[in-house]
Amino acid sequence: MEIAAKTEVEAERRKPRTISAAAVLACAWPALLLATVCLLPYLNKPYINDDPWFLTMAQQIVRHPAQPPEFTMCWTMPEGCYKVTPGNALAGEEAQGYLLVPTILTGAHEWTAHLTQLVLVWIALAAMASLALRFGWDRQRAMLGALLLAAVAPFLPMASTAMPDTLATALALVAMERLAAWKAEQKWSQCAAAAVALGLAGIARPHLVLLLPLAAFFLLESAQPKELWRQLRRGFRLWTPVFAGCAILLAIVLITRKPELVLKPVATMMGLQNVGHNLVAFLLYLVFPIPLAACWLANRLKTAPLRIVIVVAVAGAVSFLQPGLRLVLLLATVGLGMLIDLLYEALDKAEVTGLFLMLWILIPLPIVDYLQLPAKLLLPCIPAVILLCFRLMACYPLRVSRAIAIGLIAASACYSLLILRADAEFAEFGRDSMYRLISPHVAAGQKVWFANQFSAYWYAPLAGATLVVPGGPQPRPGDLLVVGIIEGGAATLAHFPHRALVDEMTHEHRFGRTWGSGVNLYSNRGGYWMWGLGDSADDRYELWRIN
Repeated sequence: MEIAAKTEVEAERRKPRTISAAAVLACAWPALLLATVCLLPYLNKPYINDDPWFLTMAQQIVRHPAQPPEFTMCWTMPEGCYKVTPGNALAGEEAQGYLLVPTILTGAHEWTAHLTQLVLVWIALAAMASLALRFGWDRQRAMLGALLLAAVAPFLPMASTAMPDTLATALALVAMERLAAWKAEQKWSQCAAAAVALGLAGIARPHLVLLLPLAAFFLLESAQPKELWRQLRRGFRLWTPVFAGCAILLAIVLITRKPELVLKPVATMMGLQNVGHNLVAFLLYLVFPIPLAACWLANRLKTAPLRIVIVVAVAGAVSFLQPGLRLVLLLATVGLGMLIDLLYEALDKAEVTGLFLMLWILIPLPIVDYLQLPAKLLLPCIPAVILLCFRLMACYPLRVSRAIAIGLIAASACYSLLILRADAEFAEFGRDSMYRLISPHVAAGQKVWFANQFSAYWYAPLAGATLVVPGGPQPRPGDLLVVGIIEGGAATLAHFPHRALVDEMTHEHRFGRTWGSGVNLYSNRGGYWMWGLGDSADDRYELWRIN
């Protein structure tokens, strides 16, 4: 009787139903409020990390709209500047450059870029609530789903930057939500929206091109191989959004790329040497801060406790292999055991929705050979994690799963706020150092040069400094040179051995840090944790006189 009742409830949940805009907003408004309250204080946050990269791309688009990836970046690279071309590994994120064009046209003010990001946050949260409803969940869970998306790091921290991760997440959500609507209602407006979002996602973050085959899989009614041909014979009309999305992506690639360009820089940023630390990072992030492991543990504690014992025992043994990374290895091994268990369950049931959610979560895996795999690259997968968590927690009464979800939302929001505050402090340190170290000397008629990245790269020229170009213009005796030790400036100083220190700015982190000392919000190469405590001797910017 109980099994029959559960089956009936599941079947009822899967029935297609029309979702009104009012219903979506009724579910999304708490998440919209949470995100807005958290992000509004940081509308004037200085540009940070890769922000100058995408702002420079937007400047290039203003000059040449059909050639977004054609510019040069001279970050702290003594061996030479980096020529960004359509043929290299980083030229796959043009969508963010186009998105920042209004920011450039209106004076490149920080608040313009961040307000643009906030609008994308609203779109993503509304789409998350709608997607939960489309998958048959009730309004309470749709509300909780949107709140989880807003709270789980690094969603809000990345929305306080000018980088493409918020755009990528919004496009992935809109694509899948409109695809679910198309599958249920077959309206051509839904088809068009899904196609556009699918086509643009691949130029927001390159690995999201995998959303196209994922979307094709989602449109199947059955995951049984023997049923595949029968479904295809019914006609290709259902897959129109996927075909159109491929056409849009291909058209953009052909328009913005030159055929004579080659892929030379790719070899320097991709390779098997990157797989180990990227795979560890991917598995770790699914345990913390993404709450998939917490929901899996809660489910297996009730349905299969022996699996927990096995996974934890193996993880404990593995963690002793490298004393300095015991916690990282422990959590990553738990993540691996969890993924194997969930994949086995999904394949065993051969049910489209379960397999679809697992494949969505695994989208970043094909890029584990890239230079880095920071948590921000998993952001477009968090909606799948949330929907899978709903399925895992369905074995508990609603009041229990709701209490767990609220606890996760509260803890995750606090963690995100810590990251937001610490990162804003880091960005302010870079900007303020440039103005204080450079502006007075420029006003006095002295020549000041800079060789930095991140915040300093954008603000040093605004303060009046000139970029040091390897193989190009260089500081002369008597000139001043600003470098950020926290940004790898020691490598630049090695090229100017005859120098005298004029001034410096140091910093003590009051709210924790997001960069340095084993902590790195933006790259797992500098650390697996997105936020941490402590200071470092490298937390300084220096002004030198060249002799």
